[in-house]
Amino acid sequence: MRTNVTLDESLVSELLHLSGEKTKTAAVTTAVKEQIRRAKLRKLAGLLGRVEVDEDSLKEQEKADQKRARLLERAGAEHGR
Repeated sequence: MRTNVTLDESLVSELLHLSGEKTKTAAVTTAVKEQIRRAKLRKLAGLLGRVEVDEDSLKEQEKADQKRARLLERAGAEHGR
């Protein structure tokens, strides 16, 4: 989406320098993504202590994920022969 905004040139220069991006567009996009990420983390942090977590279910899910990963690795190894 194309959007025109007026930004302070010194802020944009600092953003380019700190972000390591090569273009203003990339730097602003990175900054926007970071701001969204931080806002989501704040929202998630607000849920701490409010959400009940079933530790046993989490452990079972992790085991299932590891088993799935091993199966996929074996399938990939067999396919690569």
